[in-house]
Amino acid sequence: MPGKIISIFETREGLGQPLVGINLAIALHLQLQNRVALTDFSFSGGEELQMLLNFKPAKSISDIIPFLPKLDERMIRGYFSVHPAGISVLGGLDYSHKVSITPPHLEKILTLLKQAYPYTLVETARNLDERLVSILDFSDLLLLVVTPNLLSINYALKLLESMKAWHFPLRMVKVIINMAGVKGGLSKEKISSYLDVEVFGEIPNEPEVVVTAINEGDQPLNFAPHSAFSIQIKNIAQKLISEKVFEGIDKSERLESKDGEKAKDEKEIQKEAAIRNLASKNYIEELKEKIQTRLVEELDIENVGKGVVGEEKMAAMRESTKKVIEDMLAKEGDALTREERSLLIEELLDDVLGLGCLEKYLQDPAITEIMVNGPNEIYIEKEGKIFLTDSKFKSNDNLLVVIDRIVSPIGRRVDESSPLVDARLLDGSRVNIIIPPLSLIGPTITIRKFIKKKLQTGDLVGFGSMKPEMSEFLRMCVLLKKSVLISGGTGSGKTTLLNIVSGFIPSTERIITIEDSAELKLQQRHVIRLESRPPSIEGTGQIAIRQLVINALRMRPDRIVVGECRGGEALDMLQAMNTGHEGSLTTVHANTPKDAISRLVTMVIMAGTDLPERAIKEQIVSAIPVIVQLSRMSDGTRKVVQISEITGLRNDGTVEMVDIYRYIQTGIENKKVVGKFVATGIFPTFIDEVKTHGLDIDKKIFSEGELK
Repeated sequence: MPGKIISIFETREGLGQPLVGINLAIALHLQLQNRVALTDFSFSGGEELQMLLNFKPAKSISDIIPFLPKLDERMIRGYFSVHPAGISVLGGLDYSHKVSITPPHLEKILTLLKQAYPYTLVETARNLDERLVSILDFSDLLLLVVTPNLLSINYALKLLESMKAWHFPLRMVKVIINMAGVKGGLSKEKISSYLDVEVFGEIPNEPEVVVTAINEGDQPLNFAPHSAFSIQIKNIAQKLISEKVFEGIDKSERLESKDGEKAKDEKEIQKEAAIRNLASKNYIEELKEKIQTRLVEELDIENVGKGVVGEEKMAAMRESTKKVIEDMLAKEGDALTREERSLLIEELLDDVLGLGCLEKYLQDPAITEIMVNGPNEIYIEKEGKIFLTDSKFKSNDNLLVVIDRIVSPIGRRVDESSPLVDARLLDGSRVNIIIPPLSLIGPTITIRKFIKKKLQTGDLVGFGSMKPEMSEFLRMCVLLKKSVLISGGTGSGKTTLLNIVSGFIPSTERIITIEDSAELKLQQRHVIRLESRPPSIEGTGQIAIRQLVINALRMRPDRIVVGECRGGEALDMLQAMNTGHEGSLTTVHANTPKDAISRLVTMVIMAGTDLPERAIKEQIVSAIPVIVQLSRMSDGTRKVVQISEITGLRNDGTVEMVDIYRYIQTGIENKKVVGKFVATGIFPTFIDEVKTHGLDIDKKIFSEGELK
């Protein structure tokens, strides 16, 4: 016989819901002498439940989701922790997980709980959205906890009206009056008359029992088993066990209204829900503006967060500001649900200390790029595809505040006299900003997110970007101190590959990295990181990449790693590689290895040199033996499409190259690029150096044919 799912819903923010849920679960366990389950589907993290239980479960519902398809009723019991009072408890859902947990997830969990436990008590959220509807569909009963005042009863009426709109039988709703008998409170008869729903139980107002038990880390049922509170909880449990309460509840009423009239049109229901959501949204927006105004008055809002460098300092500031916001909401936000309160706090913190509506995209690991086109358009890149979001900034001024928050901590500025800038975020993400008059659509921001996880070549193999043989060849090149040029178009993964390949450099060597905006995160210990500097407001003080390359040669480097060659620094890089600093690494924007050579020639000419083109190409041939070509495919994936060796210079000035490896696209299936990586069978000309350097490499990695 399947177990019963009993959902508990509270009309107002408070401890009534978790207090009733916990003590009722314990009472059912004591009377049944069987396991009773308790969990929290309110999307608030279950913090109140844990506090009242004085107990933190080892697992939460969020831990179940990845393994849900494989779970059965026996396995799901393993996720529950047994409380000292004997009930089985599963941790609640964080609001941050709400978007990834769908009604089918909830339905699967509830189905398993029906099979695993005779009774499961579920604490629910206050909004009747599609998730709560799914929970109610699988619930045998809904206990509606109200307090004896008109505000609470008004919220209860709204819930009941929504349930009617969704055609739930109101017979499944049982009202429990919390704090019954409080002075000036509504009577049981009045509440029953207002709601037209059975009052199932009255829990008396006994603050001395409840408060003392909570402060002692206990439950009223255990602390004072003969109190009026405990007696009423036991009576409610006894009613639930009798099974009569579950009789006559027909869920088929979801398909047809109680009086036999035709059910409302789905569009009409959606329209009503939209009106309710709009009213709630307007209230939250008004409250948000009110709290922000108070924050401006109580905090130095214009300067808070400026100059704060380091994630630890920012976390400490965020925590202190959060307490201020919570105190304000305690006075102003009484009508908020727990999830609305949590979301509003995060939004306010993001607006005050972070980058506003961009923060949620910065925290999403699946998003690789964020593009802001003026205040009204925000695009994101996810899995190689670009999507328009529904997020917006309030105004140009609001967007400019966020821009200032990006550039101030790293000592940069952006204004009409200097309307474009490259910058970075605290986590290393690369940022480009351009504002009017150069941008005609308003301030624009492009954020290339930094991957926090330290990627290895094995990750690129797993992504399908290359094969192990290609990785082993690149490792050989680095260890043999062969300079490598990584070429590719915008967003093809050049910096990511540069980070990975630089990981092959021995930890005994002194490495100097040079970048416009520091992105490289080398793991070796002996690394000196240099970053260029834009001119000051007076137009002085600029330090270009080329100056840093020249200076790096005086710093006794074993390797020089330049984030990207864009101009005259290419000449100095070539000269460094040709004068004892081989084994250096850099990137260049180009679509093919041949284009990369042409780009280098052009950049050397930009340095103002009078060298003839042939002499420049001779320097390139001598300095750079290996070019790695990256490409962003039509499906958004990145692949190493060629690894080529420069072998010489012909009499006509053409640079000779041969491919060691290449990627051949064979078609597109299910909108995904299909192809194969192949080895050409050509050995690199420096293969004999492997043995003289004491390295061990399997020559089979160069065998002609497809790489498996």
